[in-house]
Amino acid sequence: MLNTCYNCVDRHVERGRADQLALVFDSPLAGTQRKISYRELQVLTARCAGALLAMGVKKGDTVVIYMPMVPEAVVAMLACARIGAVHSVVFGGFAAPELAKRVVDARPAAMISASCGLLPGRSVPYKPLLDEALQIAGVPHTPA
Repeated sequence: MLNTCYNCVDRHVERGRADQLALVFDSPLAGTQRKISYRELQVLTARCAGALLAMGVKKGDTVVIYMPMVPEAVVAMLACARIGAVHSVVFGGFAAPELAKRVVDARPAAMISASCGLLPGRSVPYKPLLDEALQIAGVPHTPA
């Protein structure tokens, strides 16, 4: 049995590469750069996986990830792999009807979303889009 998260993160930590860079995020729109080591990625992933488990997500469940291309999206994907959940990535900015179609198709046990995405000169809030998509999909939801 192979776990993608183990292969992408844990084995590097175990083999002495914990302090080497695993991710480099550079956002000209946000004016930020983040560097994340394998050790940091392992900790972030374990925390996210723990949160998903605490919410009742289990092996085989689907988790929709509605986020822009940020390190947290990678963490969420790896966390799903760590616990054996299936992730369905819907990159942020999809309009509510398109997101709703993906929610209906995936029937997620949980959804992970960013608060917003950035476009040149403006921010796009995701919460209203997510709420509308869930309403269109007919999914009762409780924010966590």
